[in-house]
Amino acid sequence: MWSIAIFPCSFTGGATLVGELVNSLQLPVYSDALLFEEVSEQFGIPVEKQKKVILGRRPPLRRYMLRKQQYINCLRCTLDATLDSSRGRLHYGFHTSLFDITNRRVLRVLVCDDWEDRVKRAVLQEGIGEAAAREMVADNDQQASEWTHFLFGKPPYDTTLHDIVIRVDNRSLLSLVSCIAACFNEFRASEEILRPDTISPVVGPFQAQQM
Repeated sequence: MWSIAIFPCSFTGGATLVGELVNSLQLPVYSDALLFEEVSEQFGIPVEKQKKVILGRRPPLRRYMLRKQQYINCLRCTLDATLDSSRGRLHYGFHTSLFDITNRRVLRVLVCDDWEDRVKRAVLQEGIGEAAAREMVADNDQQASEWTHFLFGKPPYDTTLHDIVIRVDNRSLLSLVSCIAACFNEFRASEEILRPDTISPVVGPFQAQQM
């Protein structure tokens, strides 16, 4: 079955968007937390240890890098098994980066927005000042950057890491959901991975904040 994978870009309404897409596409959500739990059951690695090794900030020493790669291999092994399921999923989280670009059963999507707009949302959602909001957005982007640089040597919002890049641009939640659903339905119908320049003009490249 076909699945959709949404990479998290903080303060773009991701959680709400995912909730609406679940209803629209009738797909169950598969998160980083669920993957960590399954890896823990399959390989006996505690969830907190996985998070610390995979997502924590550690010195770039060879022994740490080797262990991180070993744990990521466990994630990939478990994740690949989910694709053999008879039912598609809506994947959301950093684990969406682990899907191979040649996989024709998963549509990889990035929903993003300009730095300043994300900072404004952080102020409103978290009830904090602008300086704290900037720090929060920067910290989230730094974690995402360390993840994708380890995997690909590229920043997280590099358009080559995603099949489709959709900018929020002050559009409504309904508009974003409709756009993503249309792309996914077209993807399933064509049985080919789409690229941003082959679909709707509301989908376009994203100029990422420098990491």
